[in-house]
Parts: sequence; C-alpha cells; structure tokens
Amino acid sequence: MFLIYNPAAGGGRAKKFWTKVKDLLEKYEIDYEVVFTERPGHAMDLSRKAFEKGHRQIVAFGGDGTVNEVVNGIFLGEFNLEGVTFGWIPFGSGRDWARTIGVPLSIENAIKTLKDGKVFVQDLGVVEYETSAGESKKRAFVNVAGLFFDGFVTHRTNLLKKKNRVSYFSKIFSSIVAYKPPIARIQIDKKIWEKKVFSMNVGICRYNGGGMNQLPHAVPDDGLLAVTVINDIGKLKILANLHRVFNGTLLEHPGVEGYQARKVIVEFQRDEPIELDGESFWAKRASFSIVPRVLNVLVKK
Repeated sequence: MFLIYNPAAGGGRAKKFWTKVKDLLEKYEIDYEVVFTERPGHAMDLSRKAFEKGHRQIVAFGGDGTVNEVVNGIFLGEFNLEGVTFGWIPFGSGRDWARTIGVPLSIENAIKTLKDGKVFVQDLGVVEYETSAGESKKRAFVNVAGLFFDGFVTHRTNLLKKKNRVSYFSKIFSSIVAYKPPIARIQIDKKIWEKKVFSMNVGICRYNGGGMNQLPHAVPDDGLLAVTVINDIGKLKILANLHRVFNGTLLEHPGVEGYQARKVIVEFQRDEPIELDGESFWAKRASFSIVPRVLNVLVKK
C-alpha cells in the first residue's frame, strides 16, 4: 500500500496524528510506504510517481481535496484508473465523499477498512473548463462540483486562515448576503436556459460543504451526473429553507430543480469561481461529463 499523507489537512492538525496512524497500520498488520505532501498540488505528483513505480493500491490521508489530487495524478497522467484501487483515511471538516460511498469517518475504522473492506466501483466526473484569457484545462472529480453561490462561498472560505465549522457556517451566512447571482447559459443534455441561478451542483455523490445533502438523487454508480439547480428565489427564501440542504428535502421546494444527465455545460459572462471536491478555480465556461464505473474504492463491508 502506498500512503500519501497530507499533514496540512484539518487546518494543520493532521501532522499531530501521524503517530496514531502509524500505530494503527502496524496494529492491523498493513504493509505500507508513506510520503508526505509539502504543498498544494503535491499529492497529484506523488500519486503519478507512485503509479509509475508500479503501486496499484494508493491511499490518501486528508480531506476531499487531497483525494481529488490523488485521483487526478493518475487520471491526468492518462494512466489506466481501472487498474488502481484507492483507499481513503478521511481527515478534516469536510469528508463529504465518504458519507455517500461508505468509507468510515473515524481514523481507526477507515484504516481497518484498508485491511478487510470491499471494493466499490463508482463513476468519475470530468470537467473541461476555459477562462476569459483563453486558458483551457481538464480535471476529474470524485464527489461534487458547485457553481454560482457554491463556488463563491468555497472561494471565500478557502481564504480563511483558520478553518472550522463555526468559521465555515459564518462565512455561508455572510456570503448569502453578499452574493449577486449572475446570468448564465445552462445546458443539461438537450435542455438549454439562459437565466439567473442562485446555486447549482453537479455530482456523482450526494454531499458537499461539510454534510450538506445537495444532491439527494445522486447514485454514484449509475453512469449519470446528478444536477440540482436552486433558482434565484430571493435571499429570505434561501435562508428560510437552508435546513433543506441538510435533511435531504431540497428537491421538494418548488424553486429547486433536479436532473440526471450525461452532459452539463455552464457558460458565464465572465470568469466565476467553481468548486470541485472542496477546492476552487475560476472559469468562464465549464463542461461536465462522466466516465461510468471506473474508480475502484475500498469501502466498509
């Protein structure tokens, strides 16, 4: 097993847990090789090099962003993802991908799953995006992409020096007040609109934002992208219905639309922030597609 350990996860708290992780790996008699990330994006380089050296069981310790980097190291290197089994020891405030696929949230149970878990094969999301400057890039995602308000609040939250649940939810409320929804052209398969949207999520799994169930209709191995569109219904109604993103009733509101699709394209009038597995980037145009049942993940039996 090749372990990529992000000591900066959880606001830097992860570095204090290495001794515990090492002891648990020894307790469950798991043979491993470990490397530590040193900067943002480093996990991508490390997973690619691990694959090139012949490693086929690659495990990430960290948050959703760390997992995203580890998977993209293989995907963007155009290697065969189907030949790799991924594991995850979740750490940090998000851990959203784990909530859908069945990776335990506790460190010990997640490590135990590396020993006696089963392999779940899920879909992989892909986004190809362009900026106003004409730059084009491609990236995979394992969980959820957030646009409009979701991209806005993730960008603002990632700028926080101290990240915890209190600061995160405080930033959500202040961002609702500050956010001005832009007009965008949205295409979901063959349906096309041009309108103002408050928030939009495109994903494989159900949760993002630290436990928000924004895609309750998502099925991670059905070959389809789940899409939720929250229309510009006004900020008072947004605040009054905020509980719906936690209790799974979001799609019951008349101002919210749910879809399942193979292709989603969003075109803004200028560069806007987009969230991808907890990290953010800026784009004027983003095209989302899906690769069915290509990602092998160790989950609890």
